[in-house]
Amino acid sequence: MNIKTIIVGSLALGLAIGGAFLNMVSQDKQAVYTPRTIYNGGITGNAGYAAYMHMLKADPATGEIDYNLVNQVRYQIAAIAKKNNKAASGLNWVNRGPDNVGGRTRAILVDQTNPNIVYAGSVTGGLFVSTDATASWNPVIGMEGVLGENLAVSCITQTDNGRIFFGTGSTFESGGGTGGSGAIGNGVYEYVSATGAVLPIIVNSTSVPNNNQGSDWSYTNAIASYGNRLYIGSSKGFKWADPDGSGNYPTDFVNATNDPTQWYNPIESIPGVLFETATVQDIDVASDGSILVCFSGTRVYISDQGDALGDFTRINGVGFSGGRLSGAIAPSNPNVMYVLGSSGILTGLRITTDKGATWKLLVPTGSAAMDPFRRSSTETTGQGGYDDAIGVDPSDWGHVIVGGIRLFEGRYTNLANPQGSWLIAATLGAVHADKHAVVFADANTIYIGSDGGVTRSIDAGHSWHERNFGYNVTSFYDVATAANGFFIGGSQDNGDLLNSNGAFGGTANSVVTTYPNDGQISGDGFDVAFSNQGDGILYATSQNGGLWRATASVAGGGFFDAELQDIVSAGGVPFHTVIENWENSYDTTSVDSVKIMFTDSTPTVLAPGDTVYAGDTLFAGRVIPYISLSNGTALEYTVTSNIILNTPGDSLILQDPIQNRFALATNSGVYVTRDAARLNATSIEWQRVTSSGAGVNCLEFSADGNHLFIGRLNSVIRVSGLNLANDSLGLDIRSGSVVTTQVTGTGTSGVVTGIAADPNNVDNIIVTTGGYTTSNHVYRCINATTGLNISSIQGPTSSTATGYLPFMPVYDAVIDYTDNNTVIIGTEWGVWATDNAFSATFPFEVLWSDESGNGMTHTPVHGVVQQHLGSWESTNSGIVYLGTHGRGFYTTDSLQVVSVQENDDIIDGNDNSFATNLSVYPNPLNNVGTLSFDLKENSETTMKIYNLTGSLVKIIKLGNKAQGKNTVQFEASALSVGSYIISLESGTERSIAKFIVTR
Repeated sequence: MNIKTIIVGSLALGLAIGGAFLNMVSQDKQAVYTPRTIYNGGITGNAGYAAYMHMLKADPATGEIDYNLVNQVRYQIAAIAKKNNKAASGLNWVNRGPDNVGGRTRAILVDQTNPNIVYAGSVTGGLFVSTDATASWNPVIGMEGVLGENLAVSCITQTDNGRIFFGTGSTFESGGGTGGSGAIGNGVYEYVSATGAVLPIIVNSTSVPNNNQGSDWSYTNAIASYGNRLYIGSSKGFKWADPDGSGNYPTDFVNATNDPTQWYNPIESIPGVLFETATVQDIDVASDGSILVCFSGTRVYISDQGDALGDFTRINGVGFSGGRLSGAIAPSNPNVMYVLGSSGILTGLRITTDKGATWKLLVPTGSAAMDPFRRSSTETTGQGGYDDAIGVDPSDWGHVIVGGIRLFEGRYTNLANPQGSWLIAATLGAVHADKHAVVFADANTIYIGSDGGVTRSIDAGHSWHERNFGYNVTSFYDVATAANGFFIGGSQDNGDLLNSNGAFGGTANSVVTTYPNDGQISGDGFDVAFSNQGDGILYATSQNGGLWRATASVAGGGFFDAELQDIVSAGGVPFHTVIENWENSYDTTSVDSVKIMFTDSTPTVLAPGDTVYAGDTLFAGRVIPYISLSNGTALEYTVTSNIILNTPGDSLILQDPIQNRFALATNSGVYVTRDAARLNATSIEWQRVTSSGAGVNCLEFSADGNHLFIGRLNSVIRVSGLNLANDSLGLDIRSGSVVTTQVTGTGTSGVVTGIAADPNNVDNIIVTTGGYTTSNHVYRCINATTGLNISSIQGPTSSTATGYLPFMPVYDAVIDYTDNNTVIIGTEWGVWATDNAFSATFPFEVLWSDESGNGMTHTPVHGVVQQHLGSWESTNSGIVYLGTHGRGFYTTDSLQVVSVQENDDIIDGNDNSFATNLSVYPNPLNNVGTLSFDLKENSETTMKIYNLTGSLVKIIKLGNKAQGKNTVQFEASALSVGSYIISLESGTERSIAKFIVTR
């Protein structure tokens, strides 16, 4: 038997842009939240979040965040903003929501004179204001663009004269983790509603602090007021101050002599000897001026209508316990005070009805069923300390609402001996888990701030509704986009959110939450990806190895093999689930193939009406249709020279160019599968390509899919040879026949947070690192597939030089698809860019610009991605997407280059005015190609060849061609290996075809 083996490229016919995703009809879908599960293995819950965020920001050498450097970076950025408030590279950003999902909110304030005006503070997104009772929100103007000095709002208050003040930074973000992982504040600010300005009241000094443990104003957990006096609770204790005759508050917070005309500390831990300087956790001021202050270390102080030295009494012998205490005073009765304690689980809810003289334990610790900080009655751990919200009905001293993961409600009577009920709040409508603020506007109107944003009840808590339209403060870890313009982000405590540009209903900025259908729990969303193959596939993750895929028509499910499932189930995965997807529907290096058999007994039907028998001749130019291994996608092969089927049993082996590689990091190693996009695969095969995956933070494939770059602490590892095999024998590192190789790069320092591959040059990559350190944070490599020598492109060394990039955490990067010198990075302080990343000879010659000024702000940016497909393959070619950690999604089309204006009718096959039947063969071709087309009339004809970046690379004038069928040869030897578009133009009409050059 003769086997005619033809390993050549073929052309995919059935690859729609986004497949079924492109044709979705409007559906009414709403995001529903499922709380994070508590796994037995690994670090999870808020502790996992805290540890992960701390790792991104800390100095690996010390394991701590350098607050000196945090403040230095803050002032350097402010100085750069003053030099030039316009984005140097001209990137104009548009916020893309989500406008129906919020984000972590620790502060809500209802205006004292107009209940329709409500303020909300996001922990990394800044201050927002609503003027229509939370029907819609807008960010305050003074925090937009490069004006946003600090967006970590932790608390809000309003003085009697109507002024709005807010504190920044919270110690509660660290939870049970390694500490210091939360957003770092900078003191107290005033929002001037008349102008929209944000003014500093008491902030870190412009000089670098000497205190290595953090400055006075890194964290302000609480702020309150009585009259026009401000009370501030920071990590250095409790202080108050009055404004002077001009309305200005003092600037001396240290106040070594405790001068009452400055910021004054009235609380002594040892009377006459030592002032109380522990971290303040909560402050509440009663209607009569009495004050309740909760400190770390389970310390509670109460004053009875006074705030002078000696007016405060520490409450002892009551049994307060827990890592966090929160307090609330009944607005209708200043004698009634509540103190809520938690340390993971509830450590008690206590009440006094006589301003602290006596106390009663209302809800003891111990019972999971009665614990708001546990997810269910079966949980043994909780999230109290991270969550801890309490509010008292202004019309009923005995009606108290407490929020943690769950919402509980207490109703008590009898001031002399409070008695009553403590139950899960019976509500209609979901209230998002992880509640941080409970605020009564009146007895019926209640607001809750949570990790899901703002929720409101207008019937005393019987029903609740999310109020997040315009409150775009979602915290994303990653972002990805599809060819049809959809984009998805993995978010903190809000799962994986898909924006379909309105295809699923709602507005263009609305999102739907993707959920698995196989029992996996979605709480935190992490890395995300899209495949444009088949019907279009999205890949979504959750904490601790959760991973699933879905299409528009098929609900999502996992696709692990048995080995991977065991690893994930045993907790052998990081908290941050790390994935990466690569695909190419025209891969000329593919080792996959499809065999077509020709027998003497049964004719082979290539297509309806096209039957081949053994002994036939397949003539050059004949088109042979066949089916890809991936999802049954239709392919074509054009015969380049005559093939005689001499004997029965002859076969053609045709290359399957539709390829996909998908990687997942586990503690046991990095695994790769080629079946992630093959929804028709009967089994999924994963291969372990590295011996260890512990500490992996990011993955990136080279543009050709042959190399996988792995980011870890202080190093980048490259796995090469992924194109050489398609099974475990050749790809799994445990195989004796493995064909892949590994190289560890040199030159990086710190935790590698992001790797960007050049879409046009496999030897170029950009590497980013996290941490507040004085080491470099952005690197380039120009020999990524060989030596992997990585060098810094941090830029000028002087902070006053043009193009200086402060030493701050950098989380991600992308290389522009048309100009690799243009690199965009996501940082702790917004988005920055350069236009000479690879052309600069020395690191200090690379010039960076702050690109946060036009439509954006200085919010952390954890994900950056650009659509690298050409405009004939995608609807969003060149658009850049940001996944920010506190301000939702942003996009810019400033880097779009569209050189070919496609005719949609031609692409869809509906054009009847220019019936060219344009085809290119052989396809792929080497040095010479043949163009075949039909013309309806005699006409001057020109062919133009474009590369996939949209650049015109060749024009061939064919002269006047006759009506009817025409065949023209063209020279392609000068074209580089790759994919191209031919545009055939005749008169006012044209048609388009795609071809591949290979050698």
